[in-house]
Amino acid sequence: MSEENITPPQEEIQEYQQEQLTVTEAMSGVISVPGETYETIAATEKKNYWLIPIIIAIVLGLISSFIFMQDKELTSKVMDKQKAKMMERFEKNIKEGKMTQEQANNAMESINPEGTMFKIIGYGGAALGPFIILFILGLIYFIALKVLKSEAGFTDVLNVVGLAYLIIAIGNLIATVISVIKGDLGSLSLGLLLSEESVGSKVYTMISKLDVFSIWFYTVVAIGITKIGRISMAKSVIFVFGIWIIFYVVIISLIF
Repeated sequence: MSEENITPPQEEIQEYQQEQLTVTEAMSGVISVPGETYETIAATEKKNYWLIPIIIAIVLGLISSFIFMQDKELTSKVMDKQKAKMMERFEKNIKEGKMTQEQANNAMESINPEGTMFKIIGYGGAALGPFIILFILGLIYFIALKVLKSEAGFTDVLNVVGLAYLIIAIGNLIATVISVIKGDLGSLSLGLLLSEESVGSKVYTMISKLDVFSIWFYTVVAIGITKIGRISMAKSVIFVFGIWIIFYVVIISLIF
């Protein structure tokens, strides 16, 4: 058989390579074969793949918030810890003359897991959080790519983060279930094997943030940035994981 008979025409190869993914294919592909999925997205006409995954993430977030708030013992325990930390800050402010004891007492009394404000914050964060994180991370990565002289557009970056955010949404739902079972905040991380009392609150918060789904999410994002930005995987990993470590682990751990 001649080579002409076994080699497909170049036009068919180009047509196959440029076939656009559906949103469903992109969402499933980012879980199973992220490299191939992002490569196809980068090689085809621009399309907003990020919107549907973010809507799904919001729905899963609202479900997670509902499950969390139904466990009164868990919410009370979490709020008691937060109150203790806030009281430490208030006492410092009182000593420095930045607030009075009465103001501190009023602030503490307003923190009520049964109150409307607590529910508004919980459900509001679940509804707005994915959009806020999407656009903040998208902007940071977009700026980084421009510094690296990449021709990737903002929509390309949003597609990378938005599709990958499905992983975070699933992880948050599983973390909520773990928290309910455990009776305290938890995630699929080393925090399951250690206690806050044994390692300290800051270290415990840090290792809890290094959960399986977060590592998976940022690995997929790094792959996506590599494909759509046409940069090396090493550069992508350095700035993707570097940003995560600085902003999402160290700073959050210091705050809490």
